[in-house]
Amino acid sequence: MLVSFGIANKINKCNIKSKLPGDDGKQQKIPSCICLKGSYTLEAAVIYPLVAGFFVFIMLFFRVIQVESQVKAALYYSGRMSALASSANDSTVITVATAEALFRSRLSDSELVDTYVSGGYGGISLLGSELDGDDVALKAKYKIKLPINFFDINGIWIENYSNHRKWTGKNPDEQTDPYVYYTDYGNVYHLSDQCNYLDLSIKSVKWTNIGGYRNKDSNKYSACYCAADKKTDASTVFITDYGTQYHSRLGCSKLKRTVHMIHKSQVQGKTLCNKCKGE
Repeated sequence: MLVSFGIANKINKCNIKSKLPGDDGKQQKIPSCICLKGSYTLEAAVIYPLVAGFFVFIMLFFRVIQVESQVKAALYYSGRMSALASSANDSTVITVATAEALFRSRLSDSELVDTYVSGGYGGISLLGSELDGDDVALKAKYKIKLPINFFDINGIWIENYSNHRKWTGKNPDEQTDPYVYYTDYGNVYHLSDQCNYLDLSIKSVKWTNIGGYRNKDSNKYSACYCAADKKTDASTVFITDYGTQYHSRLGCSKLKRTVHMIHKSQVQGKTLCNKCKGE
């Protein structure tokens, strides 16, 4: 509406101002299309560059996404390969230079990167990448060239990151919160499931001789709740190498050893086994 109104005003002004005297002394009108010619030229000179610039930047936007996608894929590849290589006996040979070589070999055939990144694939910097500790942390920084420079701005800086854990076989949870072992009726926990206290070596002995027996910690055996019934000289009881009680029945619940494994931080109401302490 505004454009049409502006053109109509120009037509009226043009018609008014275009009455000139002819050779015969009469006034003649100059055709309005001659006056509008300059108006259309001015509007085209302003609109066409703006429209063209808009489409150029739309195309550039999609190119940036494509370049970024290829860079991320190369970072992921080099990070994974570096993490895999660290599974060797000597993982210290894996350096940033190794990861960078893998990264650049992955991008060497990319025409998009070579065209739109300032300096090509060699213009991508991996400074700031780290392979210390148990992680492979890669950082890629590069500049996308602009088709038209705006003042001092001649490109767009982009940074991409990739982080992978080295295949060293380590479990960080076990380092800070190791697993321990306990039984349902025990008052202690054990650092290893191979602890002797977890090994049930059941022996049968005469009840009349129980006073002369000692466990492997040199402790006497006392009666379990299941051994409270009356005994005879022929009665048999059951003991274990590291237990502190004798039992009348093999089916006693305290002779059924179920070993549980939990994190040390979850242990409640139990102390460390003397054997695991080294005492």
